[in-house]
Amino acid sequence: MAAKTDAEVIIGGRTVGRALCLILCLSLLLPAVISCDKDNGPSQLLSFSQANSVAEMAKLDGKTVSIIGYMSTLSPVSGKFMYLMNLPYQSCPFCVPNTTQLSNTLAVYAKKNSEFEFTDRAIRVTGTLEFGNYTDEFGYQYLYRIKDATYEILDTSNMSEELRLWQQLAATEVISEIYTMFEYLNFLCYWPTYTMQFESGKDYLYPNDAIKFVETDGAKFNYGFKAGYFDNMIATVREVDKTAFADLVDILLNAKSLADKAYGELKAGNCFVVSEYSSAFGDGRSQYQLTLQDELEAGMDDIYRAFSTWLSTWEI
Repeated sequence: MAAKTDAEVIIGGRTVGRALCLILCLSLLLPAVISCDKDNGPSQLLSFSQANSVAEMAKLDGKTVSIIGYMSTLSPVSGKFMYLMNLPYQSCPFCVPNTTQLSNTLAVYAKKNSEFEFTDRAIRVTGTLEFGNYTDEFGYQYLYRIKDATYEILDTSNMSEELRLWQQLAATEVISEIYTMFEYLNFLCYWPTYTMQFESGKDYLYPNDAIKFVETDGAKFNYGFKAGYFDNMIATVREVDKTAFADLVDILLNAKSLADKAYGELKAGNCFVVSEYSSAFGDGRSQYQLTLQDELEAGMDDIYRAFSTWLSTWEI
């Protein structure tokens, strides 16, 4: 079947969040005004790895907590809240690929009538953990946040060699590149669930549409198809340290292997047509499904979880 070459806009079946992030990054980098106090009473120290577990965080609902991290430069100019991450120099909050659900990032809200001033230094945030279904003004979603918070700047002049390596890796921006890589991998594994806006209306992708968005120079996901794409990221990581980040290299090698497998399945046409595979339209129209779709989706999710777990283990 021919590709729908009249396509104008691609919309992920898993809600797209990165485009919003990139737009906001251009306009929200100004510092805010601070009004912070450091006395918030006894608190329980959190880690980002602990924050990855909803069950663990649920135990702390309503309790005073503190956590150490870095303020994202995307934190709003109003200063009423910030995005806290466990590595410096990052702009956009991290999300589950092609969604607006925060990952390895905590939303932190200032006390009433107080504001956060932006800093690129390491900080300790203290406030009350609160559960709920939150969608903030930028469209990011999360199940818990820290509210009524203050922060203090930490002295990291005597940081460990491990943390120096961590800062050095973060400064290369390879972590953000890896997040973008997951959007490419997500597309290869999940393209049958994606929809597009055609001149004739919104519809699912045909295999040739998916190939077009990967192989065509300048197309939405062509960056991941270019020669040396995965190898260049691996080389960047190894240049920082050949052994300290071996586990991250393994994750990238697994991602490369899965990308090759998913692309091979796409090019070989190993897919079939089903009716109402999802409820996106509810009108019985046809949709492609990869023969190995369940296997590819599980592989993608396993690799992303491994990366998210690895990322959250780096603490100050």
